[in-house]
Amino acid sequence: MRRMRIIVLLCACILLCACPKQPIQRYITLVNKSGKEIVCQQLWCATITNADTLYECRIPTQGILANSSYLYESKYGWESDLGFLPYIQYLVLDAEKFHEYRSAPCDTIQKYVPVLYRYQLKLEDLEQMNWTVVYPPEGEN
Repeated sequence: MRRMRIIVLLCACILLCACPKQPIQRYITLVNKSGKEIVCQQLWCATITNADTLYECRIPTQGILANSSYLYESKYGWESDLGFLPYIQYLVLDAEKFHEYRSAPCDTIQKYVPVLYRYQLKLEDLEQMNWTVVYPPEGEN
């Protein structure tokens, strides 16, 4: 009887340990297929709204060269980070204008550096896109 309990316990442990965990998605890839350098700003917070479409001076930007990509990393996984947020936003800015005005006051940058495209993506959107955001969007080249 004691052996039977040990065997059942061992089988239960093996079965529980054998269940594969969902892989954690640590990266969102932003691909620049535009043929020219862009600057991208990632914004994700609980209070983001549809009106948040201007360059935010306190948030860093990332230059992405023509026909290349950049990986936005999440330490604990994007599923966890986006689980309580309405969406994540990417602003794609004109790199040439951004570099021209980068040391100017924030309102000057907002006025003279055009936002070329705005992505507001939910967790479901990113999963459907296989965690890859392409600029310009397909069909808008």
